[in-house]
Amino acid sequence: IAMALEQCRNSSLSSFHLDDSNVSDEAFAEIAEALRTQSQLENLYLGRNNIGRDGFEALGNTLRVWQASNLKCLDLSDNNIDDLRLEALVEGMLKCSNLERVFLYDNPITAAGIRSISPLLQSESCSLTELSLYRINFGDEGAIALADGLRGNKSMRHLNFNPNDSGITDVGWAAFSMLLCDTSSINNTYLSNHTIERIGDAYCANPPDIEQYLAWNRDERSGAATAICKILESHSDLDIKPFLQWKLKFLPVIIIWLGRAQEAGLE
Repeated sequence: IAMALEQCRNSSLSSFHLDDSNVSDEAFAEIAEALRTQSQLENLYLGRNNIGRDGFEALGNTLRVWQASNLKCLDLSDNNIDDLRLEALVEGMLKCSNLERVFLYDNPITAAGIRSISPLLQSESCSLTELSLYRINFGDEGAIALADGLRGNKSMRHLNFNPNDSGITDVGWAAFSMLLCDTSSINNTYLSNHTIERIGDAYCANPPDIEQYLAWNRDERSGAATAICKILESHSDLDIKPFLQWKLKFLPVIIIWLGRAQEAGLE
């Protein structure tokens, strides 16, 4: 496989599948090295291979050297990835500015490994829309790390995991709640995350406040009104008298705000 990849330089190959192949760590390292000539790839499916340390180091190096990478989807599920191996990969993923979907489920990753993802989530060039962490027990520390990493992130839409086997308690959910709607001040509420549409799993119930915030984020009608809904819901004592001191110049803006909030379903 490695030899074939090296001979296919400048090819039109857009997807590479090596699922459940049971290749040795040495063989995978050679394949990963050969992939350096395939920076046009958009999809890498490498699930269920039990890749070793050498293989992951080679893959990380390949991602780092790709220039103007087209990679959009990276599937590394069920590969016995531990925290150190994931950390080695993140530096390479940071170079993939078009990366939209990453699948890491069924790997022995802990909260420490989750924290290593933060630079990717906080990168100005991050285009990640989906991160799948099913059957990973990252606990409250991991939830807090994810919430911190997603502050300011504008691309993420689906953060997928099963709440029943993630080890999250009320502490972790509180971190996600603050991510979606930081009620400590009106400005912090405005700067909260209004773009993520799923945290957890569609078939598992989240705490009511999380569900409400996500529903507002998903509402295509609301747009900018998402922030307005959260502000009006969280700051019922909002004083609009200062606006009136400007001879009602802000009244049309306030009316528009309230109208958008009503359209978004806020009573």
